[in-house]
Amino acid sequence: MDRPDLIQRAIADGHLQIITSGNTEKIRYMAVNHAEKWSDPEEKVRAAYYAELIYLYDYKPECIGVEIIVPDRTPHDRADIVIFRDAARTQPFAVIECKRDAVTDTEFKQAIEQAFGNGHAHKLRAEYIGVVAGQTRAFYDGSDRYGVLEREANIIADLPAQYGKPVEFKYYYPEDAGREDPAQERTPRSASTCATGNRFALPITCSSRMI
Repeated sequence: MDRPDLIQRAIADGHLQIITSGNTEKIRYMAVNHAEKWSDPEEKVRAAYYAELIYLYDYKPECIGVEIIVPDRTPHDRADIVIFRDAARTQPFAVIECKRDAVTDTEFKQAIEQAFGNGHAHKLRAEYIGVVAGQTRAFYDGSDRYGVLEREANIIADLPAQYGKPVEFKYYYPEDAGREDPAQERTPRSASTCATGNRFALPITCSSRMI
């Protein structure tokens, strides 16, 4: 099921609602009663990933926060999506930064730093951190096991489903295309690349749940 289908499913199930007022459309995240302008390209990415979190990752809508104010940020900054361990939304599990599809490499790197700034232990204290820009995605272990500036050793393959553990990381190398065993005894580079059409994106992860 592709992203538009997941959004339509979320609308049909009452998790999302499109509100029309004159020439303006907004999308409402029903569980948290929050609405944003639907014409914003970043909002379409957020809504699609929100639906993925419900249907592909098994998170409850009431545990998914939208536009969460980040503590100790002046002026107030907000995290696009925060997955909480509790329905009261007091125990952050993961912080996700959403960007429009087809961002530049520089914009994607900036989004990674923004996500780390929001998810760091002194802010939301999230265990996992992610950036989603359409099918270009990166996920990290944000726990205290790694230094605050680490951006390589803590890369994970995908956001864990239903508060579980990250799936095994798999590396892809363009020059290995056609080999019977592309992963045979290869030393991983500092980060993986994921094929998106003919473009090899930033150092990001190839998620098993990409749709």
